[in-house]
Amino acid sequence: MSQHHRASKHTSATHKLRPEIEARLPLPCVECGRPVEKGMRWHVAHLTPASKGGRTTRANTGAAHAGCNLRAGGKLGAAKTNQRRRTSHDNREGIRPW
Repeated sequence: MSQHHRASKHTSATHKLRPEIEARLPLPCVECGRPVEKGMRWHVAHLTPASKGGRTTRANTGAAHAGCNLRAGGKLGAAKTNQRRRTSHDNREGIRPW
């Protein structure tokens, strides 16, 4: 892990919340809504993403299937990148080719 990601902004307290959430299983997946059962592979997931200001608290975390949580990750960053590319492409349309 890089020094950048070791900063307190990027560290997580989900390992402390996991036993509390596990004791309440089965719970609905925060991504798809299907039940997360004991014995399944699951992650502690944020209801409001950390990238949108969501904190790692009991009220803002829940269980998510591992696949659902991994699939959901990165969508915000991809949306920003794609918007930036569309904007820069729109700006180039007025330029005549050689």
